[in-house]
Amino acid sequence: MIPNSIKLSIDKKSLQIAYNKGSFLILSSSFLRAYTPSAENKKNLDSPNIEKFSGVLIKKIEKVGNYAVRISFSDGHDTGIYSWDFLYEIGLKSQTSLGP
Repeated sequence: MIPNSIKLSIDKKSLQIAYNKGSFLILSSSFLRAYTPSAENKKNLDSPNIEKFSGVLIKKIEKVGNYAVRISFSDGHDTGIYSWDFLYEIGLKSQTSLGP
């Protein structure tokens, strides 16, 4: 699902991703860092340790073609490329994990 916009919060602790019809996802920097789709993190995607990255902020977001963004984090990590579909998929996990 291709977003209409992606905005970095002023405190650099979250991204707001807006979609059609007013729906949106808010993903924390620690969540995004734990779920980075980089090669070295592939084995951790089934059970990422979000708390391990609690102090990590988002430094920069770069568009990659028409299909993804690269996110640079304050801990120096910047090799993960987040496709639109992957962002939406983990965004739904994030919302589900919040619970009632």
